[in-house]
Amino acid sequence: MLGVLVHVVGDAINNIGVIISALVIWKSDAEARFYADPIIGLFIAIMIFVSAIPLTKNSGSILLQMAPHGIRLDDIKFDMEQVPGVLSVHELHVWKLDQHKSIASAHVVVDDRTIKTFVDKGKVIMECLHAYGIHSATLQPEARPFPDDVGVSSSASATTLERAQPVVGRRSSADACQLECGSRCGEMRCCSPVHVS
Repeated sequence: MLGVLVHVVGDAINNIGVIISALVIWKSDAEARFYADPIIGLFIAIMIFVSAIPLTKNSGSILLQMAPHGIRLDDIKFDMEQVPGVLSVHELHVWKLDQHKSIASAHVVVDDRTIKTFVDKGKVIMECLHAYGIHSATLQPEARPFPDDVGVSSSASATTLERAQPVVGRRSSADACQLECGSRCGEMRCCSPVHVS
């Protein structure tokens, strides 16, 4: 909308400038009267350029999917991790969809006993995001094995379920992503994984 306003105002000022320069050239007898047209044209060009700078910066921040001004991801992550049942949050991204709407995506880690109630946790997380002006979000749940479930063996089969064992090539910290792609696409991710030794 700002772009339309700048365009309309620029056209109006351009027309007024042409009329003023024509009147100066027509009514004045001074030799300098012929400079009125280039001076007014230069003034109009500078004014349009200066008024277009904020529009360009705003459009650029939207196209580059920058985080909205005044939003700190650390604060959002901290608040999301305060929701009961949420163990950690990673892959948190917040960006502007347009001048007024911000959206987010995140991986939310919960223990596998409470994954069934993730919708309830998601509603609380969405309320948290609403407080930051983010009204649309994609939340990806990740289940962590509860410590009591580690090493549960099945008597029906001769296999042992070792859910606490990390998958080869995956991080083993509490913030490790369970949905991290393999090493082939690691360089193409927007956020490089932190490898904990």
